Amino acid sequence: MEEHNTNSTEIREASEDPEIKKWFTKLIWAWIFTIPLIIIMFFDRLFGTSIIPENWMTPVILIIGFPVIFILGWSTIKSGLKGFANFYFSMDSLIALGTILAYLTGIASLFFKIQDYSGISAMIMSIFITGKYIESRARGRATSEIMKLLQLGAKKARVLRGKEQIEIPIEELRIGDVMIIKPGEKIPTDGIVVKGESAVDESMVTGESMPVEKSKGSPVIGATINQDGILYVKASKIGSDTFLAHIIQLVESAQSEKIPIQKLADKITSVFVPVILLVALLTGINWFVFTQDMSLAIGVAIAVLVIACPCSLGLAVPIVIMVSSGMGAKHGILIRKGEAIQTMKEIKYIVFDKTGTITKGKPEVSEIYSLVPEKYLLTIAASLENLSEHPIALAIVNKAQLKKYKHVVNFSINRGKGIEGNIGKSKYVIGNESFMKEKGISLNKLSEKINKFQSDGKTTMIISENKTAIGVIAVSD
Repeated sequence: MEEHNTNSTEIREASEDPEIKKWFTKLIWAWIFTIPLIIIMFFDRLFGTSIIPENWMTPVILIIGFPVIFILGWSTIKSGLKGFANFYFSMDSLIALGTILAYLTGIASLFFKIQDYSGISAMIMSIFITGKYIESRARGRATSEIMKLLQLGAKKARVLRGKEQIEIPIEELRIGDVMIIKPGEKIPTDGIVVKGESAVDESMVTGESMPVEKSKGSPVIGATINQDGILYVKASKIGSDTFLAHIIQLVESAQSEKIPIQKLADKITSVFVPVILLVALLTGINWFVFTQDMSLAIGVAIAVLVIACPCSLGLAVPIVIMVSSGMGAKHGILIRKGEAIQTMKEIKYIVFDKTGTITKGKPEVSEIYSLVPEKYLLTIAASLENLSEHPIALAIVNKAQLKKYKHVVNFSINRGKGIEGNIGKSKYVIGNESFMKEKGISLNKLSEKINKFQSDGKTTMIISENKTAIGVIAVSD
């Protein structure tokens, strides 16, 4: 059921793309005409009798095949014939020439003794249209990934106008506007924090799940998410100058850029087409010389034209670039140049410049060292952390899995350091080393474990009770 729903969504999205819709319509109409042609042409071979009288066969095929080639396939015919006018050939040139010549054999057969290939020409065009539809679907999927990137941005912004707060569409935002971003909201555009403190989830940009602390003077990136404090941000970039816009431009640039193998394909095609035309002509002459059968000679020459069309070479390379760069962007992999897609096959090792680059994107409690019963330590830690929205706090709460939390009073958050509060008659502090030293709490009994956890690249949260350190929880991604 889930797979069915996913496919239905893809089809619905695909049908909304004008290019896909155009080729899908052509595809349906092409086969509406072509399937009867196939039945008419092969019915006699399969069942030994014709559906229509023999003398009506060719005129009927010509009439049914005409809209497939000269209406539905007109854009291909026009593009192909243009290549002969300016001597710049493409795959369309072979398709156009092959289908027109095949269709003309039907007209010629009404006056001369020659084999009729007009029905085959409609089949060729229908197959070509099917290929173009598949190509447009592939391009559509890649384009949809860019659209998803666009959707990452905020749609509205809350800004200060004098002393009033008003909500405006993101398009009306101007450089210098002061935006107000509440916890859980997306930052509308790139800017500088002018007031407030908070942690910002920048994982969509950096891949790092740990939020980045922000205070006055800190730069922020549009589309990242404010975590647990109110920020006043002065807009410094808007529209196409923003970080997100540059990401989208990178993806689009990689898709439109021709990679070395594509440039080679273009060169091959420009030489390949005239060579195939010559080969088809020589093949036709050769067959006529040896068989004296003009109908057979023309049929073989047309077969060479059609079969030699290197459609896969011309279609596959652009599709690969479009889809791979689009899918890469979806998974957070930005490809600056299309050439990188081709050279990527040579990669044997990938070296990252820091630890924690490849992560699940979700911090988890990995180790606990406690001087008191572990269950007690987790209960205390989770009861306090449950009042915080920080990802590290969420990791501790998930680890404890408490059904009921202890009642906490006098709770406060110390930005970038930790939290504190009272449970019953005891005062608890949870935070990093510097916060503990600031509070005058000795870490002698835990220093060895803290150093070990930190050397392993883990974030350490120290828990103290009444100014006595009772344990440390290591969180990692």
